[in-house]
Amino acid sequence: MCKLLRSLGFCLITLSAIHISTAAPTPEPQTDQARSGTKAWGGWENVEKLFVFGASYAGTGFNWLPPNPAPSPSNPLGNSVRGGTSSNGFNFVTYLTTTFNASFIQTYNFAFAGAKVSNTATSSTPYAKNPGGQNDMVAQVTNGFLPSYTSQAGHEPYAYWTAESSLFVSFFGINDIFATYAKGDRSSTAPMFAAYKQNLEDLYTAGARNFLILNTPPMELMPVFSNGFGASDWQIPVVANNQTLVRQAVQDFNGEIPDLISSFTSAHPDATMFVYDVHALFLNMLSGSSASNALTSQRQLKPLLNLQTACPFYTQYKPGTKKPVDYLGEDDFEDARCEGSVGTYFWLNGIHVTWPVHKVIAGAIAEELKGGATGGYEG
Repeated sequence: MCKLLRSLGFCLITLSAIHISTAAPTPEPQTDQARSGTKAWGGWENVEKLFVFGASYAGTGFNWLPPNPAPSPSNPLGNSVRGGTSSNGFNFVTYLTTTFNASFIQTYNFAFAGAKVSNTATSSTPYAKNPGGQNDMVAQVTNGFLPSYTSQAGHEPYAYWTAESSLFVSFFGINDIFATYAKGDRSSTAPMFAAYKQNLEDLYTAGARNFLILNTPPMELMPVFSNGFGASDWQIPVVANNQTLVRQAVQDFNGEIPDLISSFTSAHPDATMFVYDVHALFLNMLSGSSASNALTSQRQLKPLLNLQTACPFYTQYKPGTKKPVDYLGEDDFEDARCEGSVGTYFWLNGIHVTWPVHKVIAGAIAEELKGGATGGYEG
């Protein structure tokens, strides 16, 4: 059940078991005009559209511009690429859409690798591997969502949605911290969260009322920081005391989220906001095999045998790769040069997690969204 935070009007998501039901597709909404005055949240079972903003942990390779295939009853993720995720398989967005959904959901995903909340706020250039137009939340909202799916489009929106049947998901912080942690100061935190709030305001003005924010995981435990795995691949500055600096930067970032939500919900009492605590989940899973295996077994997954590092032979795998990789079903595969199949690793590479971890994230989110059907005020 959702942890009750009446004074802030939002729900802090924790871990619990999964109970999934399915339902037939519902007709397309006929308007994108926001409702006001009362909560629009009607429960996870009433969500028909996901609009996703974020970076590589959330991205699915979706291109929202025509003539690229849009989400549809036969293809709920649209032109998202199989294996076009940071897990090289399904990620939590895919699982929320197709596995832990309680209704038929279509997902419009603006997330892109390397994205930050605001390039301007972090005083950094776009991530070198992402020179395109989705490199921060500002661009994803103002250049992607608003001119494509709202009355600001200047043309027929590419899809219709309602406040009641839509959930707006955002997952930022990792790349913001990569860009700033080595400075050891908080100079970018205030402008970063001012930009975050403005993005939420822009979505609210367009009609969004239901929001889900994921906080930042314990990045100091990523192999790139804990043992240097893949540091050169990701162009991440590695400095003395890097784990201490990163831990503090994550603490600072996550510490701002309650204030962000308190301010936003005070100004907009008809908005419902959920926060999923990825940080707590990762700490729990990485605390030892008994904790991680208790969570993976809930999702009918193999035990995770390696929680500390990644196998270099799995980092570039994509579905369809020929041997020596052996495909084991779902998104699992095995290379004899590694200690086990990729489904037994927590980390895929220096900074990203494997698909079983994403499945655990999605299952926990879905369960708590179902438990928060009254908008986080009861549970």
